[in-house]
Amino acid sequence: MKKLFLSLLIPVLAVPAFSENAFQTEAMMAKEGGDNFQAWILAATETRIRYKTSSASTVFTDAKISDFTAIFLKEPTVYTEAMDLYEARKYKVAQAKFAEVKDYYAPISKFKDNYHTLSAFYEMECMRKQGDLEGLTKALQGFIKTPLSRDHQLRQLDLYIMWDAVRSLSWDRVWTIASERDEEVLPGSQRAQIAYCKGLALQNLKRSAEAIISYNVAITADAGGSEQIAQDAALNALRTYLADEEIQTAIAVWGTDDENKSSGGYTRLTEAAALAKFYEKYIMVDKPLPADLKVFLKYGV
Repeated sequence: MKKLFLSLLIPVLAVPAFSENAFQTEAMMAKEGGDNFQAWILAATETRIRYKTSSASTVFTDAKISDFTAIFLKEPTVYTEAMDLYEARKYKVAQAKFAEVKDYYAPISKFKDNYHTLSAFYEMECMRKQGDLEGLTKALQGFIKTPLSRDHQLRQLDLYIMWDAVRSLSWDRVWTIASERDEEVLPGSQRAQIAYCKGLALQNLKRSAEAIISYNVAITADAGGSEQIAQDAALNALRTYLADEEIQTAIAVWGTDDENKSSGGYTRLTEAAALAKFYEKYIMVDKPLPADLKVFLKYGV
């Protein structure tokens, strides 16, 4: 029976001959009765694992994952470095680092919350934050979400459906998907995404007043944490204001005898002016206020 068990393991836990470059990752493993020990995992499936108890050893053990009460993967230094780059908003560099980690940790890609799957997830997040929706859609097609267990990550995968609708300019679909989540309790970063995409849909569906409301939610939902979304939402809101005929009239008569401070155009012009000034002072990251939108800086109180 033992030989049969090992013969079944060999195809799914195949690892290269031991060498300096052979895959291994450090972990803590525990069995019932308090038998805890350090190990180096060489490969894993959903149910089985191959490990050794010394990093330099050439002797390994094949076992069932169910034999252990807990298996904790130690966070690799390269993954920590990638996350530091990500959190520093260096998304292009972080994406490349996550791709490297993803490839190296492929032997444990089916293990719960493994660093192959986590790196693939954050690689896609880097694409989203850089606006690479084509790359995101392509990466998502080959992504296997089964090992993920954290709610915010699983929910983000659902939100990628909305981003794909943005990519394909399917504005009715974007509006529907975003609206379905209006009543959900969500973290600020995901609420900002939904509000921004809904604003895009409403803007393109010529529902300008509603678009501005959604963009305002996108700007404030994450308390400034979603910087790129806040920046793009503010610029889109200002462009929506700029296309408003009543605002153009208010601009034309500003400071003249025909100025009407009770008009909707005047009110919205002062709103746009306040947003433009707020953008330059608090929101702008890497996109200066375009010349055509700087017109709003002349107005307001």
